[in-house]
Amino acid sequence: MPGVPSGRACDGCRRQKKKCDEKQPSCSRCLRLNIPCVGSGQRRYKFQQEYTLPVLSGKAKVRGWSSKDPINSSSSEEERTDVCRLSPHPSNALTVLSQAFVRAIHPSMDIRWNLAWVYGGFLRDVPARLGTNEALDAAADAVVSMHSSFCATRKMSVQALGKYSRALTTLHVCITDDCKGFLPAKGCVATGHAEGAAQILKVRKNFRPRDDFEAMLLLTLRGPVLFEGLFTDRISLTGMEYEALVESDIDANTPDGQMMRCLARVPGIRERTATTMPGDAEFESLRGEARFLYETYQGVLTSLQARTTSIETPLATGSMYRLCTLMYAQYQRMYGLGLAVAIILNCLVRTLNPADPVLPLEATYFAQEIVRLSDSAVAFRPLGSYYMLICLLTAWVGTTDPIVRTTAEKALDDYQYDFDRGKAAETIAKFELKLRRTSDFTKIYEKVIEQETGKTLLEPAW
Repeated sequence: MPGVPSGRACDGCRRQKKKCDEKQPSCSRCLRLNIPCVGSGQRRYKFQQEYTLPVLSGKAKVRGWSSKDPINSSSSEEERTDVCRLSPHPSNALTVLSQAFVRAIHPSMDIRWNLAWVYGGFLRDVPARLGTNEALDAAADAVVSMHSSFCATRKMSVQALGKYSRALTTLHVCITDDCKGFLPAKGCVATGHAEGAAQILKVRKNFRPRDDFEAMLLLTLRGPVLFEGLFTDRISLTGMEYEALVESDIDANTPDGQMMRCLARVPGIRERTATTMPGDAEFESLRGEARFLYETYQGVLTSLQARTTSIETPLATGSMYRLCTLMYAQYQRMYGLGLAVAIILNCLVRTLNPADPVLPLEATYFAQEIVRLSDSAVAFRPLGSYYMLICLLTAWVGTTDPIVRTTAEKALDDYQYDFDRGKAAETIAKFELKLRRTSDFTKIYEKVIEQETGKTLLEPAW
């Protein structure tokens, strides 16, 4: 029974027989009434009796024909026709899943909800791979279900969480059966997505992509793994492995790629600094290396800022206006992350040069820029400006200015409300505790202070 297209109105407007503007993810009527909007702008199908289309095939026999078939039963074998059963519309769960996934990543989907824009272009290759791996199918089903649930209610439904649990279970089974080395040892199970990705990359050993799909996938994975690796001991990559991870031919000569290369050098410097003592020749060499890296990065940050301001107020109209908006959103995102990287590098240099009075002022400027960006990034909430969570958190930690901290905390409160209704103060407290327990920054800073002043520092400067 093939499907026949019937319309794109949402379920609520259909039941009430109201005109639906078919906007995604929620139509104007449902948005005004503050009710869940399900199915707006999505193609529906009415199922009718499947039909057969006879096609002349010369002397070919009828495929699947028997003596009981009424078609051409009286004709000779040479005159019989081939019967083709046509089902051009969705006829199984895999086709429905593929279409739902394509809708979530299609360029026509609003940037505020577009999964490909948020997580990376590698998602555009996923629909063609569905049906080839059970774990991939389960993961795509979970992503589509959770995305639909979040767009409609800003919450995760029980059904979506059930599919997410099934996807993890299926992945675990596939990995256990075929790639036992991908799983961490017993008692060391990774709990975060970045930690799990790092574990798989660690086992693979060679970070170079084998095809274009892997290149795009690694382009997306490297950021979360690198950022998370700075603040947790559960990601056990070495400094050289971090630097190999960020190497990509796709953005080798762009400010984005240069930003990631500078950040990837932080774990290696921190790793080597932890094994030296202030006053040693190697320690002084690392202090100069960190300072040079920080000063070099200022040129990269300037390029990111110039690129953003050049298109901050697009003058184009019509279809070009949408293109300019997308470009601005992308440049703004990279500049915001670039400011967060600048604060991290600033903290590294401050760790090794605690007496420098200029560094805290520069960190405060970077934090102010992040707060300023958060005001304009509101237009792309919630998913389109998801990166602002890490940027605002880094801004709060990186500065000691009470006014900037208060403003950053308030902005973080607003952005975080879109996802878990949590409070920024709780998130900041957990992050600070995590930073003190796992980061080498505090230990190194205390060693430098004790060496240069003869006093033990109980509270670090960030």
